[in-house]
Amino acid sequence: MYPHTVLEYEFLYRNKMATVYLLNGSIKIIGFTKENSTFNLQVLTIGHHPRRKGLGRMALQFLRPRFKKIVVIGIRWGALPFWLKMKECGLVDHLLTIKEGRTLYLIKRTTKLDRAG
Repeated sequence: MYPHTVLEYEFLYRNKMATVYLLNGSIKIIGFTKENSTFNLQVLTIGHHPRRKGLGRMALQFLRPRFKKIVVIGIRWGALPFWLKMKECGLVDHLLTIKEGRTLYLIKRTTKLDRAG
């Protein structure tokens, strides 16, 4: 599955330019592009579509060839299994932070995320 329509635009967020990709009118990717072809992905939403239908994976497959490195920031606990699988598949390179409420927790490279509670 590949997106039929793609809209790309930018907006200023806290003195940085954020890039938005809108796929098929409702799947949204928001992040920040760095000079070294790194994309700091902050938001991936599938809109009103049901989960577990491959739409998140499709969005990352669209994004993967555009950047050398994709870093995910602000992961919600409930979405952590999805992001671990996407890292395992090579669609993202690093999982940087987990978000709980307004608090961000840095993920250490030595952390065993598959055993996190």
